[in-house]
Amino acid sequence: MRKSIFIIAALFAATFANAQITLKKTLDGWYSVSADPYGDMYNYVQAPYFYNQILGVESNTCVIYLYDVDDFSLYKTININSTINRESFICLVSKNILSVDNKVCFCISKNAQSEIYNEDGVLISTINGSSPSLVWVNDRYLLLSRGYENGQDKTYIYSVPGNGETQAISTPSSPKRNARKIAREGQVLVETENNTYTLQGQETK
Repeated sequence: MRKSIFIIAALFAATFANAQITLKKTLDGWYSVSADPYGDMYNYVQAPYFYNQILGVESNTCVIYLYDVDDFSLYKTININSTINRESFICLVSKNILSVDNKVCFCISKNAQSEIYNEDGVLISTINGSSPSLVWVNDRYLLLSRGYENGQDKTYIYSVPGNGETQAISTPSSPKRNARKIAREGQVLVETENNTYTLQGQETK
């Protein structure tokens, strides 16, 4: 029982470890991958929802409203506490590109670093630079962001975990054994051929 719990935990940890936004390359200068030199800064990747933002610069708050693209009903209101400035804005509103858990993600663009959150308001990544954009290159998305370090323009190229498609979530299965739940002295236990365990995996006498 303990071994199967450990295996499941390890599989989940591996899943999260592999589903991250990763810096692949930093280039000196501002680079583009579009035939239009500014095209990748203003490229069109359809967001899953209409969205609007209210930035409270003085209070360091950000409120994002997501509305359904079909019936225009409010899907979600997201509140974020983050240090922002008057140049900050929301971008990269997407699903299954910046993460693979079927949650909407978005970026708060700042000056030196930008923050990526999911629809639950959880910070999932911090990236260098500002005004990030998603570009489609060789059948995959990349995230480009531009910044300025030590008197030099920089382009940061990140890989992202998703491709915009809904990911199938597989649940690891434990080996089949002859086990059954039993009740003993008001406590639910799991009984196998050889041992009896609590639901937390502790062996009982």
